[in-house]
Amino acid sequence: MSRNMKCVECGAELAPNAKFCSACGAQAGLKKEVFQVSPEKLVEKFKEIAKDASVKRIVVKNENGRTVLSVPVTWGAAGAVATLALAPWLAAIGVIAGVATKCTIEVEKTPAVAART
Repeated sequence: MSRNMKCVECGAELAPNAKFCSACGAQAGLKKEVFQVSPEKLVEKFKEIAKDASVKRIVVKNENGRTVLSVPVTWGAAGAVATLALAPWLAAIGVIAGVATKCTIEVEKTPAVAART
């Protein structure tokens, strides 16, 4: 019995074996997690999430639900390289934390690895 999969971004029905949503272009098969955080905890939570090798993208939204930062996360062979690559994003997160009153972090993960964590 096959289930019809839906896009995690727009809710459109995905074709069998689709790699991307034909309606919005989002990658198919990703798991999405959502966290509500205070501005004071934003940088700390971002760093925590970025350490997870299954994470593909981190999206920060303001209190109105508007995307203020979308960061693709790609882990290479060395985690230290990925950490250095995140330094400019951490600076941007610090600025966002200074002006936001409430933040939402959406995390896109690969499901195979996400199921084990």
